[in-house]
Amino acid sequence: MRNPTLNFTTRQRLRDEAIVDFRDGFINRREFMRRATAIGVSAAFASRIADAVAAPAPVAKRSRWSKQAEATITIIKGPHHPQDPQFWETMKAEFETAHPDIALNPTFFDWATMDAELTAGYAGEPPDVVYLVDLVLAKFVNAGQVADITAMVDAEDYAAEKAAIAPFTWDVTSFDDKTYGVGALGAAFGIFYNADLLEAAGISEFPATRDELVEAATALTTDQVWGFAFRDAFTDYAHWDWLPYVHNDDADVMTADLTAQNLDPAAAAATQYLADMKLVHKVAPEAGAYDWLTGNRPLFEAGRIAILHDEYPQAVVWEVDQPLPFRLGVAQAPATVEGGKRSTMGNFGYATVSEKSPNKEAAWEVVKWWTSAEVINPYAAQIGLQTVRVDSSPPYESELLQTVQELYVPEVQGIQVTENYYEMLTNIWPEVERAYRGEQTGEEAMVKAGEIVNGLIGG
Repeated sequence: MRNPTLNFTTRQRLRDEAIVDFRDGFINRREFMRRATAIGVSAAFASRIADAVAAPAPVAKRSRWSKQAEATITIIKGPHHPQDPQFWETMKAEFETAHPDIALNPTFFDWATMDAELTAGYAGEPPDVVYLVDLVLAKFVNAGQVADITAMVDAEDYAAEKAAIAPFTWDVTSFDDKTYGVGALGAAFGIFYNADLLEAAGISEFPATRDELVEAATALTTDQVWGFAFRDAFTDYAHWDWLPYVHNDDADVMTADLTAQNLDPAAAAATQYLADMKLVHKVAPEAGAYDWLTGNRPLFEAGRIAILHDEYPQAVVWEVDQPLPFRLGVAQAPATVEGGKRSTMGNFGYATVSEKSPNKEAAWEVVKWWTSAEVINPYAAQIGLQTVRVDSSPPYESELLQTVQELYVPEVQGIQVTENYYEMLTNIWPEVERAYRGEQTGEEAMVKAGEIVNGLIGG
């Protein structure tokens, strides 16, 4: 029975100050109610739980992070959107509200110098949580820089969450039967086009074959407009624009079993085709004429490039955040011939914990939080990326991204996961660029590229 000498305000205060005991992780009733209702539990149900487990206030105990109290966890990733730092400031506040004993410090590397920055970071005091794309994941795992999180991902209380993340991602992060990361985001790459320019040129459908693309780009090219453009510098990730044409010819950097090169002669035609767009048909800027972010993109935005190879996440900027003044479309790289293979290039990124982190348990809390459906889905929608969850999908505002998700992502043919894949791309790319500049043929470039790859396999 309630004490009749206590008024309502006093009773309410005492109830709010009651302590809820969760395996000695004590929180007061007010905080429990806030947390419970924040994750969707009804206020009435949360109240019943709180009443059932409330206990007298105990002697103060240290936080469950007692060995790393007030831990600061630094996370590093590349920016996926012009406003990515602002997005992370909001996410930081949300994380710290839910995890008051952990301070989150979001930082960013430059995509153009990703490998060098990460290598230097690991050599000193690296961030606690590192976003590693599949291009470099194996390299840093094999160098002993990434922590084994097998016990964490195999824990009983993580089983449901683990099952909600695509199985292929666990294959990618598995080395010698140990797990070194959690799948977070995926990006697909392809073509944007100015639908107004295509319509004005009498092109009603986007070209489906390479020959049709040549015809369309020729019709679109004027003194003021390039009909077609793609990246050619390695620091601009030009390989993402080259690989769909290579894959469509059933070529790749290596054979499927990763034991030999698969560029010579299979990728020669694709390389020559792209070189000819610059050198023979003259519908694309010459190699080195423009950088990706300061050249190709601004020209496309100004209506001076009609068909542009770029990264699909840019759709959220061009369609939602800063809409372009013309109708925008997306497409895949064309097939070699009518009815031929059409693939999408894509790669994926993983949340990892640094082996040198002194706060691995707190870092794991950040990884779990960021890769959860409640956090990663709205974040992916903001930045225009895909997620790797099988239980839910991002709430995209961009119709173009919905098209990409439904039609092109299922046809992604990504990288070949091996320790020195990125090193292979780095070393073969000068040969591709020489072909783009007309200094050698596509065939000659792929002969040399194949020799380079064979020299690096197993190296």
